[in-house]
Amino acid sequence: MARKKLIIDTDPGVDDAYAIALALHAFTDDVDVLALTTMFGNVRRDDATTNAKLLVDALCVDDHSSSSSSRAIAVVDGAKVPLRMMRHGRGADAAVADDRDVFVADFVHGKCGFGNVREKYAMKYARRDDKHSYTYDEDVEAADYIAAACAAFPGEVSVLALASLTNIALAFRRHPSCVRDMDELIVLGGAFGVNGNVNPAAEANILGDPEAADEVFSAFERCLVVGLDVTTRLTLRGPEIDQLAKPRGGRQPGVVRDDIREFLHDATRFYKAYHVEVASFDGIYMHDPTALLLAVPRFRNLFQFREGAVRVVTQGITRGQTVLDVRGKWPVKNEWTGRPKCRVALDVDVNGASRVFHAALALEVHER
Repeated sequence: MARKKLIIDTDPGVDDAYAIALALHAFTDDVDVLALTTMFGNVRRDDATTNAKLLVDALCVDDHSSSSSSRAIAVVDGAKVPLRMMRHGRGADAAVADDRDVFVADFVHGKCGFGNVREKYAMKYARRDDKHSYTYDEDVEAADYIAAACAAFPGEVSVLALASLTNIALAFRRHPSCVRDMDELIVLGGAFGVNGNVNPAAEANILGDPEAADEVFSAFERCLVVGLDVTTRLTLRGPEIDQLAKPRGGRQPGVVRDDIREFLHDATRFYKAYHVEVASFDGIYMHDPTALLLAVPRFRNLFQFREGAVRVVTQGITRGQTVLDVRGKWPVKNEWTGRPKCRVALDVDVNGASRVFHAALALEVHER
């Protein structure tokens, strides 16, 4: 079976780093990563781009660890601000807007996004010959790149959205044919039967740009969504995180390299401290890696889905809340009527998914 062409839209982020490491090291038989498109969220957009470049150079130091041995991975700047802060409907200023007032989760991921260890690993993975494993063009924007890639391979390119849906909404606004050309959109976001993680109503990625999320869910039908109902059930515990610092020796197919495991261990210390303080949990939630599992067809049977239209509240105290219509048939038309149906993951085989993570990260397996 051909590998799935995948663009990862991301705001790296500690758990983004786990997902990208798994995609580029452990699941290379399944996915062909074309690009990392960046945006605000865990960090500001410029930091997200810096982090994406570092990850690609760190992960792709040789042909065996890259998702493609013959093609560099594109790193592409995306939106700096949500739709409501843009001056133009098609986001002409999206990549250059003033982002000083954008809310970022640096209290979760550290000021740099990688638990305040980015400088150490930037020095470690610096390319002295200035030959990088990524391509970068400051004149190309994520929304346009996504649409162009989907047009070049109609029905073959999927997008894994690990941040707010601003870049995707702009791609659909600027290039309506992208709605037809994109294969699947896999979204990390929402809270359907549980509280949010920013407030009781809203999950962070959706609250970051509720207008974009509502636009995308209302426009695109090949959409798979996984939110806090599932991602908070898939974790790495403290003793498992500690194992990441212990070398396993040798380069094993389908397993993240030892030096990357060490980086993840170090970056996770700040992230874990947040979980201890806020959730009284000695470990971390595997939000972004869970969404990656959903993007890989062979792991999709680990999830259980409900199907229906999804709308996002864009005002009031429940701004950012995701509401799934599982009933479908109503006596009168409503705001969900006629909208595309999404497949929303609401349950997961915790032991099965955990075994996948443990194997890919070379950790001892513990039943949940």
